[in-house]
Amino acid sequence: MTGFDPYGEDAMTDPRPLYARMVADAPLHRIEQYDAWAALGFDAVWDICLDTKHFTCTRGQTPNQVLLGEPTGHTFPELDPPEHRLRRRVLAPEYTREAALIDSIWIRDLAREVLTPLLANGPTDIDAYSDYAARVTARVAARKAGVPDADAERIRHRMDDMFAREPGQRGSSPANLEAIGEVFGTLMGLVATARQDPGSATGHLATMLTAVVDGEPLTDEQIAAELHTVMVTGSETTELAVAATLYYLAAHPDQLAAVRADRMLLSHAFAEAIRYDHPTHVLCRAVGEDVQVTGTPLSAGAGVLLVWAAANRDPAVIERPDEFDVHRRTDRDLRFGHGQHKCLGEHLAMRMGTILLEEFLAGVAEYEIDHDGVERIYGEFLKGFCRLPMRVVPAG
Repeated sequence: MTGFDPYGEDAMTDPRPLYARMVADAPLHRIEQYDAWAALGFDAVWDICLDTKHFTCTRGQTPNQVLLGEPTGHTFPELDPPEHRLRRRVLAPEYTREAALIDSIWIRDLAREVLTPLLANGPTDIDAYSDYAARVTARVAARKAGVPDADAERIRHRMDDMFAREPGQRGSSPANLEAIGEVFGTLMGLVATARQDPGSATGHLATMLTAVVDGEPLTDEQIAAELHTVMVTGSETTELAVAATLYYLAAHPDQLAAVRADRMLLSHAFAEAIRYDHPTHVLCRAVGEDVQVTGTPLSAGAGVLLVWAAANRDPAVIERPDEFDVHRRTDRDLRFGHGQHKCLGEHLAMRMGTILLEEFLAGVAEYEIDHDGVERIYGEFLKGFCRLPMRVVPAG
């Protein structure tokens, strides 16, 4: 199968049917016009994630960076070992399983703070994505980063503008670049203020002000870039997975009944939604040295798309891959990546997503999705439900 274009209309809307055909044909597909490969098979993606000798992250993590040559921020996800490991260590203690459990207390309080007013006046219409999940995750990411709570949702909306795409668009538009500049400028301003008054800094900002990596302190630009990464990864993905979980539970009433009867299943439902409808549907590498992957030769210099959305539905590894099943358990998965670049915020994301779902189902006795108003993201990078309107009946 040839002719795949990650900026084509079928790929930018809902590429899952396309990916199913591609992964059935071969685990890797050549994309000649970009001198790149799409890795869709589970084992191909798994092996590339583990191979830091032949694959590099230094050209970036997004398709626009690796395929179109847009600049990188030189943040820790865009570094190779050993630099990647040294920079990641700065923030890693704040993302352990234990840290996520501690964070769970205030995240639950925040979820209730946002949800309770939405349900205060009886049966009503809400958008579970924009009115609830996105607001909570934006404020959680801001608190972790050290961004003032008052700025959290404004920055979040401008980050949405960073990733907004129009039909036929390839690469960042002037409007995208304006939003990127505004967000980065805001973060640079926070760093400058913290330099003048270190005692006012909180979260990752406070940590990075005094951090030393390989004998050198972090520059203001490096700190702002890392804050940008935390805000994007912390508030542009988890809420998509929460929306997906609610959508697919509603589509499977027996499974919704099961999680209502056993709330311990909610974390599995959230994990299954990530596998089934991955919010970060692709991240990238570049080939640093000639290599073979699952028998296919890849030449140095080529870009590589790691298509999580396809790999997590590869029938060669995943049984019944196109079925949503909250009872699914797997020995291997790529929900949060794999290898040295596995998602730093995995434990926080799992706890936050589960809490958002727990609080929603505790507060809502019934919900009915308005399918005419549902909308999915149009783009090459993020995927999922960006509008999830529904009629809710509060519990009690």
